[in-house]
Amino acid sequence: MSDSEGITCASLSELWLKGDEERFCHFLSQFMRPLFPRQLDRSQFSRRRRALSGVIILMRRLWREQLPPQDEKVRSLDGAPIPVCTFARSNRRQTVRGVECCGRLESKKGKLFGFRLHATVTPDQLMDERVLAPTTIHDVHVALELLSDDSEIIAIGDTAYTSAELEQTLWDDAMIQLLPLRHPGQHLQWTADVRRLLSRIRMRVETAFSQLTTVFDFGPTGARSLVGAVNRVVSKMLAHTFCFLWHRVNTTADWSGSVTL
Repeated sequence: MSDSEGITCASLSELWLKGDEERFCHFLSQFMRPLFPRQLDRSQFSRRRRALSGVIILMRRLWREQLPPQDEKVRSLDGAPIPVCTFARSNRRQTVRGVECCGRLESKKGKLFGFRLHATVTPDQLMDERVLAPTTIHDVHVALELLSDDSEIIAIGDTAYTSAELEQTLWDDAMIQLLPLRHPGQHLQWTADVRRLLSRIRMRVETAFSQLTTVFDFGPTGARSLVGAVNRVVSKMLAHTFCFLWHRVNTTADWSGSVTL
């Protein structure tokens, strides 16, 4: 199986079967052998996916750069948890080890062992930059890495990104205006109109992460190695970007951009 066929199969497994490799290999063997005559079993398919992780990341970056308008200067920041296993099994898990992966999931009032995917999202819900970090690393510290390739944009985040030092650093280094939601007890508060506008834009990044969670089963990866866990994440993001590109090409009749496939 060629590399292009392997990446295609990895994307199809995420789109159709939420990344279930065993079911997808059976489906491929029964119904798609004319299209993919060189078949792989599940273990071979898993190894090929892991070997192609770097190419998958590059493909998503190339597609992403062709999609957003050049004058789009607004990004929303947020993060989503990626559990590696249940917290009770964390001391026996070999995928990742270390106390930096032991954190707390405040939205569900429970403990978390794994990572958080931090990403920037455009106003039309396209995933832009992304950083995969251990769960104990605070959003403020990840934001500098997440926005390192951007300049002269407006970044909108929730209350986790509230930091006067971060706002000043981003502005001095790259003229990035960070607009986080304010804590209720802060002295400086946004006006009611600004709060409504920021909340409306924030809903778009939450919708993008909700799509990853519900459509692509963006949760526990089930991988047995760190490379496998990263590959599952980037494969799901590639499939999400492909859907975005497919929708753009097929629904925008006057779109004159060229797409590298």
